[in-house]
Amino acid sequence: MNQIIFRTATANDSTRVAALHSASWRNAYRGMLPDSYLDQEIDDERLQLWQQRLNRPDPQRQYVLLAELEQQPIGFVCVLLDEEPEWGACLDNLHMHPAYKRHGIGRQLFAHATDWVMSSEPAWPLHLLVFEANQQARRFYDNYKGQVVERMIKHMPGNVALPVLRYIWRDLGGLAAALRG
Repeated sequence: MNQIIFRTATANDSTRVAALHSASWRNAYRGMLPDSYLDQEIDDERLQLWQQRLNRPDPQRQYVLLAELEQQPIGFVCVLLDEEPEWGACLDNLHMHPAYKRHGIGRQLFAHATDWVMSSEPAWPLHLLVFEANQQARRFYDNYKGQVVERMIKHMPGNVALPVLRYIWRDLGGLAAALRG
């Protein structure tokens, strides 16, 4: 595989990030979210989200990093500091193009996100929400010793409510070491 380039996303990347986000959701959430949403509505909904996030970024409070191969995005991570700060920094997105899963790129993105949180809010933990039914993602987070601290129902696009689990990492130095190990 050629060299993966990691770079901060800009407003010019909103269409590419949205398309990658949609492709990842179609692959990972088929059977969890309605087919009608995944096949029709998701593209416009994700584009709106990423235009909003990337057109008004606050680099002190939001981190969006792309992984690119031959100038094509194959993965991205997004951390939001002001999304439920009572839990710490929120790893809101960690998505890979389905063809590039299991190559270690998601782990590298997670490591970069962890480093950013440690430099931005050194005393904060890192948390995320994952669909309870998303076994592949849960295995990934379990592998890095994420602690499940909450189960709740989340209302999602496509007019569904799904059980989600909140994972948290309180020792980001240990997490960073595990991600690089």
